[in-house]
Amino acid sequence: MEPDRAQLQQTTPVYGVVSVLVAAALAAFAVFLVDVGADLLPPQPLNPLWLLNAATVLVDALSLPIAGVLFLHLASALAPLTDLGQLCRTWASRVATMLALLFLCLLPLLGFATWRGISNVRTEVNQRVGLINRNADRVRSVIIKASTPKELQQFMVDQDGPAVGLEELNTPLATLKKTKLLLVDQVRNYYLSQIPGFKSKSFQPIFIQTLRTTALAFAGSAGFAALAWNPKRKQSLLRFLLDIRNRTNARIANNSVRPLPDDKGRNSRLMEESRKIESKILLRNKRKMDQMERQQRAIFERIERQRKKQKDNER
Repeated sequence: MEPDRAQLQQTTPVYGVVSVLVAAALAAFAVFLVDVGADLLPPQPLNPLWLLNAATVLVDALSLPIAGVLFLHLASALAPLTDLGQLCRTWASRVATMLALLFLCLLPLLGFATWRGISNVRTEVNQRVGLINRNADRVRSVIIKASTPKELQQFMVDQDGPAVGLEELNTPLATLKKTKLLLVDQVRNYYLSQIPGFKSKSFQPIFIQTLRTTALAFAGSAGFAALAWNPKRKQSLLRFLLDIRNRTNARIANNSVRPLPDDKGRNSRLMEESRKIESKILLRNKRKMDQMERQQRAIFERIERQRKKQKDNER
């Protein structure tokens, strides 16, 4: 009974520590879900800024699920042979696998958000440029249409164009039109230059934030893959994926890099094949010649017999 009592006294504190670690892991996961869910409401999946913000919120709260998974692994390490320890190890691996996939999915999500944001900015820029050009063309057509300085002054008031002062009414109409057309071009170029492009400094914080979020998402996915332990293979998910990659690269290398044929051996084989073909041709020709010789001999013998018959008949 004494050994059982001593074992019970040693096991009870361990179960207490394991229970505290499991509770801490659950608390970390709960805080992570509440924190991320509060920042993502209301959902706007078609808005690229919301997608970028969602990815940023997830990577900013990366430490919470990592701490939760580590708490579960620590709890399983304190009681490795108990049912609770094995359950903690199983759930730690499952949660780490799901989180690895979640943070890995952030990479194409960030790519889609960036592409969608660039498309929206390009569309907005084209609309603003088109509006500025239409307004400038409308004012230019009115300036060209005016027949007197007074009429030009009234047209500029109606179209919100460059004002024509009283002192300019005595200016020749051609000079006045040329001056106002140049002013319209200057105003149009000024407004066009105020439209921000992709290379402007106003978009640099967004690009930097996207790069930071992408790097953290990749690091988080790799970290959770390293924490996803598979007891059957005795290795983590990250190690398993790296082994698959190494085996694939080795297979590709073996298929692509093959030993080149030996030139001497190849030439010797070609010479041997040519000799065989030549010997076959010679043998065939020899057979034909023998056959022709036998035919000629038979013809000569027939002629000789006919001659002998003729000589016998003459006698």
